Amino acid sequence: MKTKFAVAAMALALTTSVQGQGDSSVSLGLQVYALYQEASSSLDGRDDNAFGNINRFFGDWTIFRSDTGNLGRVEWRIESRSNIGNFQAPGSLGSATGIAALSPGFGYSENFDPDLDVLNWTQVFANGRGKFTAGRLAFDLYFDDFPFLTYTRGFMNRSFIINPTMPTAGSGALGGVVEGFVTDHIWLGTQIFDANAVSGEFDWDTVEKGEWLKAVEIGYAPSIAERYNNRIQFTYWEKDERTLAGVSKGSGWAVSAIHEIGEKYLPFIRLGHSDGGAGVVAESAISAGVEVAQRSDNVWTVGAGWAKPSRKTFGPGLDNETVLETSYTFQLSQKFSITPDVQVVFNPAYDPSRSSVWVCGLRALFSM
Repeated sequence: MKTKFAVAAMALALTTSVQGQGDSSVSLGLQVYALYQEASSSLDGRDDNAFGNINRFFGDWTIFRSDTGNLGRVEWRIESRSNIGNFQAPGSLGSATGIAALSPGFGYSENFDPDLDVLNWTQVFANGRGKFTAGRLAFDLYFDDFPFLTYTRGFMNRSFIINPTMPTAGSGALGGVVEGFVTDHIWLGTQIFDANAVSGEFDWDTVEKGEWLKAVEIGYAPSIAERYNNRIQFTYWEKDERTLAGVSKGSGWAVSAIHEIGEKYLPFIRLGHSDGGAGVVAESAISAGVEVAQRSDNVWTVGAGWAKPSRKTFGPGLDNETVLETSYTFQLSQKFSITPDVQVVFNPAYDPSRSSVWVCGLRALFSM
């Protein structure tokens, strides 16, 4: 049933907003991403292509809003991810081609059943300078938050989405986040998530184990309004040992910087280091790139990334991996776009017989 839904609703995005009485409002949206990828080679017995989708039905209800910028809002999202047809999902293509740390189709999983993975309360306070969020959270919206930490923009490789030196938590982890500007330019934040949460499983019992992913951050922006596209931030994280899963504890740090030039160029750089624990895929990593707004809404992206695979996760003796990626988003109409994508990963760690693996892909997005 999931596959039939994915094919029928391929790359659909819909957003509506309903204004309520007073200062309350409701917004609803539906997003379905579809990504096909094909690699130049694969390990013996493994497929060299992948096709999968991400389905999201989401919304929020702003219950109150003041003139000062303070508000209270309920946020929710129902999500599923799967392969399409008999293909493996793009999230599995990395291991199928011998790539360890730099997954070329990161996030497109085949075992993410429909789940209410976001259900939280967000409170904005201090005249819009601070925010508190608690409940079931999509951790990647907060953990080293970054403009390219999304599946909507041009990059598909993990190197440019979630820093390879940082751990993940299940989407829908119970947790809380507090952040706010302490001056006109500097913000501080802290966050905590259930370390044992599993994406695609509505299970709150995992929090009883008392094992957590924790992080603190400090950032600088020219102004509060410019925080999204002009900033530098430092994040330090720790993740407890996951006893039943047999995953060691770990810690590390990450630095991200981005600066918008005019309204056309959005260059960035990210780096990070970890002790290799907590199931991270890399001990050290760095990536840099730029998004270029072309004519109309067309967007070109290009980036380069490097990672040293974690010895605690994968074992010793693996080669460092490097990726080059470029994509171009064609906005064919106001509501429909396609994004061809090309990646080359050098020195795939699990396939020392090959110096590189090419991955070509196509993502589609339709809105109505």
